[in-house]
Amino acid sequence: MKLFRSFANAFRGIREFVSLGANAKIQVVAAIAILSFGFALGFDAVEWMAVAICIGFVLSAEAMNTAIEELANEVTEERRERIRRVKDIAAGAVLIASITALAVFVLLVSKRL
Repeated sequence: MKLFRSFANAFRGIREFVSLGANAKIQVVAAIAILSFGFALGFDAVEWMAVAICIGFVLSAEAMNTAIEELANEVTEERRERIRRVKDIAAGAVLIASITALAVFVLLVSKRL
């Protein structure tokens, strides 16, 4: 029963992540586009593993960023330098994940052109 509740909470968190964040919606659309390219280009199993890892990496980073922003906004609405820094670092993590995923995608596509 406890395990079921944990999964239910996790799925609720995913639902809230997608509904709360405009960036989450953009990341999901980008993931769908990349999956479409993969099918069109006939990615092999290793390429699909790279795509799956990158999509998971980016969406996880974005979810953590959203969670940090939500928590920081709950703590205070006023501007605080330390909270700004934390939010910027979390956003930077998303950027790192996105650039890495883009580099992997470019490498996968470029070898087929």
